[in-house]
Amino acid sequence: MASNFLSGKKNLFFLVLYFSDMAMFLVSIFIAYRIFMPGIEDLFYPRFFLFGLLIILINYSAYGLYKDKRSLFDDNDFMGILYSALITYLVLIVFMLMFEQGDTSLLLVVSAALLFNIFLAAIARFLLYRVIYMFRKQGYDRRDVIIFGKNNHELREKIEENKSLGYRVVKSTNDLHALEKQLEDTDIVFLSRESLDDRLLELIIENSNIHWKIIPSVLNLVIEPVAFDEFRDYPILNISPSRTGQARLVIKRAMDLLISGIALLLLSPLFLVIAIVLKQDGPVFFKQERLGKNLKPFMLYKFRTMRPGSDGEKRKLKNEVKGLFKMKDDPRITGFGRILRRSCIDELPQLINVFRGEMSVVGPRPHLQIELKNFKGWRRARFNVKPGLTGMWQVNGRHELNFDKAVLYDIYYIKHMSFILDIAIILKTIPSIIMSRGRF
Repeated sequence: MASNFLSGKKNLFFLVLYFSDMAMFLVSIFIAYRIFMPGIEDLFYPRFFLFGLLIILINYSAYGLYKDKRSLFDDNDFMGILYSALITYLVLIVFMLMFEQGDTSLLLVVSAALLFNIFLAAIARFLLYRVIYMFRKQGYDRRDVIIFGKNNHELREKIEENKSLGYRVVKSTNDLHALEKQLEDTDIVFLSRESLDDRLLELIIENSNIHWKIIPSVLNLVIEPVAFDEFRDYPILNISPSRTGQARLVIKRAMDLLISGIALLLLSPLFLVIAIVLKQDGPVFFKQERLGKNLKPFMLYKFRTMRPGSDGEKRKLKNEVKGLFKMKDDPRITGFGRILRRSCIDELPQLINVFRGEMSVVGPRPHLQIELKNFKGWRRARFNVKPGLTGMWQVNGRHELNFDKAVLYDIYYIKHMSFILDIAIILKTIPSIIMSRGRF
């Protein structure tokens, strides 16, 4: 019971951390203000510094200062505070120049305040983490961990030596079934295997509430960035618990409605021209049932790019992509259809699906019911969200990727889904279309 006392208050600790950072910034402003601008009551300045507070909190978050970590305050945290202060300083200087508030006194206040804040925020965080350390020494805030793999003696010694981390090893095994049985009683797993088989990968994806820490091989050290955030001489690849909450889904839906609504309005003249051309030899739209979120079927819309009635010829053709039917030179595609496919304009009617809530602007590819047989075990997790008009696999090679790697891109997106990631994928889609990378 005692071991869960502080871990159950994790959200409270981060709330205290937020208020501490806010307080230190405001205290820094107050001290600098009293030194360099005593007696000035201009209302511009309170609003100006509240804007600065918002910017520095955003920077703290961007530099990982609010991530859930077991290590105490260290040089990485201090550098995060330093970088955040520098970026905030630049933003405030630009803001001053824009509103013609670049007087010397205000510049001195901004400079001094952010300098004070670096040290005050660091000291406050150091003291807060010392309090956490004291609780852990008393047996509170313990986190049960499992070590999975062979030759784990060194890793176990590392965990036992670093009491400040608050780890307690409850199991050390190389038996996959033993790991599976123990997962309900832990929230952190250290993996020290050279390879991940299908069942282990399935466990990692299914148990998204668990923090998986992968000990990389020598090859991984060369090709992958690693963290030394807990053991200074022991590299770790982190798979953090998924944080896709309801608030993020609401923001994502709002963005879908905004983008699809504006795009449909602006593109309506183009849609009309394409409809006139296509209507001359057949229907305008190609409609096909696809699988949506949680395997719910929906009708997907695309501009027709093939000869009318040519879908029945598919069985005579040779498929060139595992997991779905694709050909580089499909003879059924019309000349105008090739132009639409090359420019991805044929996909634009899916904005209707996005507006209706059946799809999202960013997400995994919408698959056919017949393709479902290829998604066994851990691969089914890519159906946990709405399919997208574009996505990670589309901007990272499309059909140049092997099937499993494409699915892993989708699952990576699901675990890291955020507004910023969606914007990055949307922006990356444009050069992918221009270069036609992996496009069939």
